[in-house]
Amino acid sequence: ALRLQGSVFPKALAWALPAGITTGLFSWLMHDPSTSNKVDMGTIGSGTAVLTGFTFILGFVITFRSQTAYARWWEGGTLLQQLRGEWFNAFSSCLAFCDASPSKSREVSEFQHKLVRLISLLYGSALNEVSEMKENSFEFLDLNGFDQDSLAFLQKCHVKTEVVLQWVQRLIVEAHGAQIITAAPPILSRVYNQLANGIVLLNNAQKLNDFPLPFPLAQMIVAMQLVHWMSTVTIVAAVVDQPAWAALITFSVIFGFWCVHYIGVELEQPFGDDRNDLPILEMQVDMNMSLREIMHPRARFPPEFNFAATEHNGLSTRRISLNGYLGEISGSTARVTKRPTRIEMAQATLVPQRRREVSCLSQASGFSSLLSSEHPSRASGAGTRSASVATAGGMPARFASTSSGGESLPRCPSPPSHPGRRPHGLLIKQEAEPSADTIGNQQNAPMVQLQGHGVQANVLEREALAVPENEIWKEDI
Repeated sequence: ALRLQGSVFPKALAWALPAGITTGLFSWLMHDPSTSNKVDMGTIGSGTAVLTGFTFILGFVITFRSQTAYARWWEGGTLLQQLRGEWFNAFSSCLAFCDASPSKSREVSEFQHKLVRLISLLYGSALNEVSEMKENSFEFLDLNGFDQDSLAFLQKCHVKTEVVLQWVQRLIVEAHGAQIITAAPPILSRVYNQLANGIVLLNNAQKLNDFPLPFPLAQMIVAMQLVHWMSTVTIVAAVVDQPAWAALITFSVIFGFWCVHYIGVELEQPFGDDRNDLPILEMQVDMNMSLREIMHPRARFPPEFNFAATEHNGLSTRRISLNGYLGEISGSTARVTKRPTRIEMAQATLVPQRRREVSCLSQASGFSSLLSSEHPSRASGAGTRSASVATAGGMPARFASTSSGGESLPRCPSPPSHPGRRPHGLLIKQEAEPSADTIGNQQNAPMVQLQGHGVQANVLEREALAVPENEIWKEDI
């Protein structure tokens, strides 16, 4: 409560301190017995009445502006969170609707990895559309492997979000035609509805930038503030004969009015660089973390359930913390501490030493630099490259599997707990361009089967999901 970062106190003090000092000086000059200055109390009484009415009107107008500014700030955050929910749920539905047969495993994997990158690009470009920051530098899943001409076209587009949305919708249509997505059209239509709802929410958020507070209202408030400043200094100095009390009264009144005024100024444009603006950089990091987690095989498929009628028919309940209960059932001994909020987790990833900043989507050169740096290393049909998105705090890939030949593959190691660590977000891991031999080995890599689901996955993809032992969540249970 006493920190100065994001506070309006310093700005208000710039007006209140001179007002208080000036009032104290005027009061001393007007009421000094050694001088012949005499104050006409009748005139002062009339001025006090006028100042009282003027102060009431000014207070009403300033309060109205502050309430409007807070409503705009809250609406901006609500719209962006609803937008995130719509598009993330659409992506989750697409994963759930994919064909689970082993014969489609490669096509499904390629579709899912293409879609997850486009969803990250879609949400990041949407945040860039509303952003008013000086430097738009968002975190994206890597775009290596996408067509160079398409990325060059996107670089020149006026509204990039609309183009990426079209790509996503067309990709889903093609996947459904190729039987990669097996849901019936009426059920799949909910995905298109959610994508459409998201772009509508984005346009409503953009409205806050396109239609700021009307200039006549803002101009009138500032002019009234200046008149109030001069009137308060003069009348209080004439009425109060004690310089110290006159200075204190004027300081308090002027300080309060300008604080309320600057609160409105801080909040009315919520997508900027100010400390009190919405954390849109962290929102993109949070979205990438969620996308990364849901791509994990443990998230894409439900857990096995060994039903025992005598034990489960009773539907017993128990009051216990969720993390503690999950750790008890799973047999994990990891220490569980309080988990930070999603925004706190995202903020932890914005430390320069822990993040590879991708400067993109800025109107000047940010997005241009990203798109110009992404170039396909081979044609789309030349083979499938294993995904290489690493996390500094990702989900551990601990799932048992067997190869097609029946050999038991080693279980991914269970990393130790680090209670003092906060999870960090996505770090984009750049791979060297594979040779022809590497591509051939990757295409001929044996397939493994996830127990309980009958779904095959490339061994190289499975190994890519493993997390180093020193990189875990502090709630990894």
